[in-house]
Amino acid sequence: MPLHPSGINRVNFLSHAAIDSGIAHSINLRGGFQEVYSIAERNAIPLMENNIGAEYDGFTQSDDVLSSGKRRVGMFVHVLEERKIYTLIPVGFFNNGGSLGETEWAGLPEWERAVRINPSESYSSGPAVPIDNTYTVFESPQSGAGDLVPAIAADANSCWVEVEFGGGLYNSNLATTLEMTEDVGGMPSGTLVSDLTGIKTYDQLFDTILFPTSYPTMTQPSVALTPDGGLKIIGTNLTDSFTLITAANQGNWKLNGVTQGVLSGDVTAASITGPGGPFTLSVNAPTDIADQLVANHIVTEGSNSWTLTATFAAGPVPADSTGTPYPSGQFTGGTKSNSAAFEGVYPYFLGTDQNGWQQAGLRSHSTGTSVTNPSLIIQADQGYAEVNGSLHHKISISDAHINGRSIQVYQYSTVSTQYGEATGAWVVSQDTRTIAGVSGVPYTVLTKSGSSGGSNLYRIKFV
Repeated sequence: MPLHPSGINRVNFLSHAAIDSGIAHSINLRGGFQEVYSIAERNAIPLMENNIGAEYDGFTQSDDVLSSGKRRVGMFVHVLEERKIYTLIPVGFFNNGGSLGETEWAGLPEWERAVRINPSESYSSGPAVPIDNTYTVFESPQSGAGDLVPAIAADANSCWVEVEFGGGLYNSNLATTLEMTEDVGGMPSGTLVSDLTGIKTYDQLFDTILFPTSYPTMTQPSVALTPDGGLKIIGTNLTDSFTLITAANQGNWKLNGVTQGVLSGDVTAASITGPGGPFTLSVNAPTDIADQLVANHIVTEGSNSWTLTATFAAGPVPADSTGTPYPSGQFTGGTKSNSAAFEGVYPYFLGTDQNGWQQAGLRSHSTGTSVTNPSLIIQADQGYAEVNGSLHHKISISDAHINGRSIQVYQYSTVSTQYGEATGAWVVSQDTRTIAGVSGVPYTVLTKSGSSGGSNLYRIKFV
């Protein structure tokens, strides 16, 4: 079968001056260049119809191995509403989803050729074969080859390939192994000449340089639980005042610092583990989690901790600045946890006079290991005057806080404006106290053995 159909002979050319006697409008052409208003009109350009009760022979009727009806392989169509030009390329052939070529095309049955240049329609493969969509799963042998021509989907757009009229391909005379030494626009350092030459058009290069692709940044979903931190006296019953307050956040994804939407789906389940638990919490989309009352909790020494765990559903797929999906940034579902805790401590006391005591502010049992950092020591500001022989400064610290360590006392000097060690001026004795209704709690009492004349600042260190 000839590649080009036979036609009629004409002795002379038509005159360009005969403005009213053109041969035909482009809409009457088979193949060639045509203009349509819309994609729908482009997709409606017809092939020869099926012969009822016979195998499809539209290419034979058109006397052309490349055309059937008004479609011809390689034709151009200008879609006015898009201001774009498309060319008709068979699906699976000539780099449109495959690299098959002229030989394989000529070896296909006509019904399959029709499918590949009009994939949304059905064409009969034989006189007894009903016209249906079974062509979407066919696998036909290539002529003279053991491979299979790949199956295609019923997509009317898949046979049309946009024609790009760029400034031609970039072709460098530099060595193909030469690398870019720094980032330029959207092209990273290390890009080789061979990555660009003969591959990228000038338009593509300028687009990449001037408008580099921005990729989304993600803030992961999270949960929060309150209270978080703080100190409470050991033995205290928190029945009437202790509620764990929950919160959840779906996170977000951003492009160039601008939030585009949430990263995760809704919270689907939540629970709390810790003293009195575990607790299963009710949830209400998207992020509401019920708070939890902890009844009859008695503060214990050290960390009193609870952990909230929430399950988040999968979120949307983010996109880069070109609108291309960015699946590696998607939150695909899972759990997030966070803990809340406070420390149970015993208070310490400062003497107010010969026999009286006043509770000082609570301090973590981890304090008392440094003299140079006031946040890590016990600082005792005693404002009553000492009387030599009868009234001396006193400090009372729980044995749990001292934790078997030796005690050092440092006293502030108004002369040097520094703290100097004065441990030898203090006498150590043992005592017990009633704390939060519990009697017999062991305490160590430090009593100054001599007078320094008035109020002073002291720091206690444990070693």
